[in-house]
Amino acid sequence: MRGRSAQDLVGGLALVALSVLAFSQISDLDMGRAARMGPGYFPTLLAGGVGLFGVFIAGRGLIVAGPGLDSWGWRHLLPVIVAIIFFSFAIRPLGMVVAGTGIVLIGSFAAPDLRWRETLLFGAGLVLFTVLLFKVALNLPLAIWPRF
Repeated sequence: MRGRSAQDLVGGLALVALSVLAFSQISDLDMGRAARMGPGYFPTLLAGGVGLFGVFIAGRGLIVAGPGLDSWGWRHLLPVIVAIIFFSFAIRPLGMVVAGTGIVLIGSFAAPDLRWRETLLFGAGLVLFTVLLFKVALNLPLAIWPRF
């Protein structure tokens, strides 16, 4: 890639692509208005914000000098992608506890200095926080445990 800062240019374009993908997925949701928000209101604002940041970062990459692109670290990227895919397929049938623990454990393999004790403590804290937030505080109809 050409540009003064290839990392900013590629990162900004990736955010713009993510924003376009989000807009394509939420286009059929009702926006509502500020006083009575519909299900598409916040996702639309979020996708727009991500897209604007992407345009800003990509534009900055064309103007301000910065680092070039390094080689892709697949050892670090692949576990994160697999963890996200696992979570998306596991959250409904396996519940928040199993899916949350799985995403932390799988994603932790991306760390160059993996420490199991810290990973397990972080995973337990994250799962506890998500259960308290989504199930207790927000009272969302999400399964906590697997549905067998």
